[in-house]
Amino acid sequence: MKMTVLFITLLTTASLFGCGGEIEPGRTAAEAPVITGLPLATAVVSSVSQANFHVGTVESPDRGTLAAQIDGRILKIAVRPGDRVEKGDLLITLADNQGGERLAEAEGARKGAAARLDLARKTEARYRELFTRSAVTPQEMDRIDAELEMARQALAQATAAVEVARTTAAHSRLRAPYSARVVRKLIEEGSTVFPGTPLLVLDRAGAWRVRVNLPESSLAETTLGTPFTVEIPALGARVGARVGEILPAADPGTRSFAVKLDLDQVAGLSAGLFARVSAEAEAAETLQVPATALVHRGQLTGIYVVEKGILRYRLVKTGRTFGDQVEILSGLSAGESYVADETRRARSGSRVEG
Repeated sequence: MKMTVLFITLLTTASLFGCGGEIEPGRTAAEAPVITGLPLATAVVSSVSQANFHVGTVESPDRGTLAAQIDGRILKIAVRPGDRVEKGDLLITLADNQGGERLAEAEGARKGAAARLDLARKTEARYRELFTRSAVTPQEMDRIDAELEMARQALAQATAAVEVARTTAAHSRLRAPYSARVVRKLIEEGSTVFPGTPLLVLDRAGAWRVRVNLPESSLAETTLGTPFTVEIPALGARVGARVGEILPAADPGTRSFAVKLDLDQVAGLSAGLFARVSAEAEAAETLQVPATALVHRGQLTGIYVVEKGILRYRLVKTGRTFGDQVEILSGLSAGESYVADETRRARSGSRVEG
């Protein structure tokens, strides 16, 4: 048994001495794979605005509700929500009201008063001639003058009654008080209305505004004319604006105050559109990379950097997004080379060439 163990030991030793001279130190590991054609970029610092964004709502310069002035039944509605109307355009016609009858009665009364006045004037002229010849007494002349004055007053009252009746009759045909857009219709044809019944909601045409709540901390630097930038995502528009009105009372619940911004001209605006408001701000230096350079693994985000020609996967902390660029807060330094795209081909530990 001892002889067998000794023989195996000697055989193993001989084998090691026989091949040991052919293995060079450091040559046992496999060569790193090579990846060519990867798009590389150098991390650089860019200047971006530090503007804070606030949510706002587009408003018309003036919103009003058109109400009925007399009672009646809605005969016809000539407009629909979204229609643009000019001042004086017919909007609604009312029927089954007494405006027309009252106007006819008032005009008849005025004609009668005018006829009485004409008769009183002629009578006064005849009596005046007789009075000059002492054919009538002064008392009779005074009576004729009083009747003439009463006739004049009666005609004035009848004329005023006609104007009132004409105004009342005109209320049966409601017209646009100014150029506007119809926002809502509050009644239907055939409905019975009374004085004060809301009929239509109108947004006056003119310069549009954006209402936004700003934090109390910005109150000191916000004055009339302060410039802002407003984005309207629904229209894909970005326009300038200036503070046109600052509401005096702050909201104690949100610690904010309301501001109305006068917008520059932009087509297609309508009340209620969402707006994103930002104030002019100083630029700040930040490191950004294209979104295509980021590699997401679960909840972790990393990037492939090139260290002495070798790819290394490194975790990074991201910040804000600027279009197709993403801010890198940590994990990458300016001047470092990284894989900007096609990250699915990258492998940590691989050598990159051309």
